Amino acid sequence: MKITKDLNKSAYSIDICYVDMLEIRLNSIRLVPSKSASKEMLKHKIRIRDCRKILEEGYDAPRRRGKDTIEKWHNKGNKTYNIVIVKSTNYSLNEEIYLITHIGKFTRKK
Repeated sequence: MKITKDLNKSAYSIDICYVDMLEIRLNSIRLVPSKSASKEMLKHKIRIRDCRKILEEGYDAPRRRGKDTIEKWHNKGNKTYNIVIVKSTNYSLNEEIYLITHIGKFTRKK
């Protein structure tokens, strides 16, 4: 899996493609980042397409989350990326969505 490299080492809100936010799906359910997850995406230089790959190819986190909450981890080098999603409803689109609530990156201990 390839994690997107930084774009000229900048992190601006225009780096998030809003068209992708409406088209990227996981198991035929739309994948939408929360406001805080969007900020974390910019911080870690991860696109929503990368989030989908981590969710598809990653492994279950060792800790348990609440009902309808999924957390996946993916190892890349000595870093581990984690993404937390929860099933929700988008009332303006009148459909069920996966809301990305957290995106993190940490260094694994050896």
